Amino acid sequence: MLWHIERMVRWSEDLAARGGRRAVDPSVGTPKMEIRKFAKSYAQLQEIMVEHAQMEERILFPVLESVDRGMCKSANEEHGRELPMMNGIKEYIKSIGVMDSGACSEELFTLASRFKSLQQMMCKAHFEEEEKDLLPMGREKQNKLMNQSLELMRGTHSNVCDFLLQGLTPQEAMQYLDILMNFADPNFISSFICQQAIVD
Repeated sequence: MLWHIERMVRWSEDLAARGGRRAVDPSVGTPKMEIRKFAKSYAQLQEIMVEHAQMEERILFPVLESVDRGMCKSANEEHGRELPMMNGIKEYIKSIGVMDSGACSEELFTLASRFKSLQQMMCKAHFEEEEKDLLPMGREKQNKLMNQSLELMRGTHSNVCDFLLQGLTPQEAMQYLDILMNFADPNFISSFICQQAIVD
């Protein structure tokens, strides 16, 4: 997820630097087409981020709260701040998309600034903290939580799995696939593989 956020920051900074006037890559097409591609990429990222937060709130946090009441209060508050920011970025991208591309350089700088703020909010420490809280659990509990989490993410895996894997190094992608194979319900794995085969 962090790789995708960093990519969106770089892309938004590049758009702002160019003022939305020209596409760097001719294959991207017109500036308006690039904004559409940018919006689609952000929509995929947002889908993953929202689902990640839902998985935490529905599955992980209740377990952690049962062990230590109040443990997830700050994380819930973070989610409460992040969601409006993510939705605001989405709406801002939409508004830029309907503007005349030559007249929106200020808006593009604002967009880049919003992405930087989102990046700072969703920093690496957030994800490292989650791992620290999840990993000390027993193997059986981990298996159950991972299976529930993957089940909740079934829809996203069918829609944006390729997008998710693009943000991982080859080693991380293999680790992620190992997690799927080790923790997910066999029916989930078979449906996931079948959907990927259909998409490809």
